[in-house]
Amino acid sequence: RHRGRRVGRRCPGACRPVLTQPLQPDPPAHQKAIMTRPKHLPTILVVAGVHALAVLFLVIGHASGAIPVALAGFAYTRGLLHALDADHLCMIDGSTRKLLGEKRNANGVGLAFSLGHSTVVLVAGLAVAMGASWIRTALDPSSRAATILGLTGAGVSAVYLLAVAAANVPNLTHHHDLQGPKGPWARLLTRPLSHVRHAGHIYLFGILFGLGFDTASTISLLMITALATTSGASPFVLMALPLAFTAAMTLGDSVNANLMLHVYTSAAASTRARFNTVVTAISICCAVLVATGTALEILGEVTGREVASFDTEPIGWGLVALAVLGTLAIAVVRRRQARAAHAAAHAEVARLA
Repeated sequence: RHRGRRVGRRCPGACRPVLTQPLQPDPPAHQKAIMTRPKHLPTILVVAGVHALAVLFLVIGHASGAIPVALAGFAYTRGLLHALDADHLCMIDGSTRKLLGEKRNANGVGLAFSLGHSTVVLVAGLAVAMGASWIRTALDPSSRAATILGLTGAGVSAVYLLAVAAANVPNLTHHHDLQGPKGPWARLLTRPLSHVRHAGHIYLFGILFGLGFDTASTISLLMITALATTSGASPFVLMALPLAFTAAMTLGDSVNANLMLHVYTSAAASTRARFNTVVTAISICCAVLVATGTALEILGEVTGREVASFDTEPIGWGLVALAVLGTLAIAVVRRRQARAAHAAAHAEVARLA
């Protein structure tokens, strides 16, 4: 009946268009996000706003004689050093790679984590400035509350780092598949963090990571805040110190996240899958090492016995170097490719002439 009709023309009944390739639906908006350049402007505005707020409180505190500039500078440097902690860097790098591997928007991961962590610091700093009794208990290493909070923060850190490392294992071999990693092993490894889908979820983990109050940076900040209370200044003015710490930490975490986002997306966009694989593998190994060190600390705390431990600070500095060197390497390769393309274009024009 339909003999002689062109292939692909619509007709009723059993006659269907013959397609050589199946049609692919347009990817959702969150999948298209990774095809665009990283969006730095929202992060820059938030970080600049936190810095402006810290400066405002510092000016007020310095004018009243309650906060010396050197004290605020010390709080700021502690925030920068805290952003270089290995657990921060591994968490941010691993989460960025995980979201990209799932074709989700990874913008703002570092900022969200640092804001969550800073929420704990700001609440604790306000409690210290107001002389709340519960914060003294939370900071006393011998108290039950301090032990519970410390184990909670460290436990969440270790479990999350191991889970995000497992979730990134399938990304070692999947770089350009629109649907992301597939297969039973990929589904098994990615299932524990399947509900972590955007930066808002990272903010919640930032809060949990900060519950321990066990880092030297946080404790130092709270101590200098307590010392500043002896000046008789209002708690409102003394918040300049936690805000300075927060401003520095958001800056450090945001820079790290955006560097890694640039490395991952640039490597994928230029089809340099081998480079992306190496960076992902290093990130996975670092996350496992930091999680192992944290787990050993928890084991020693629970059992009361001395266990083997190792310093994770070199891991943090190594990840920073990786982000910087990766960014520089991509810039050099892009420049060489641009020069090669320009030379080829000139050669073609000369040949045609």
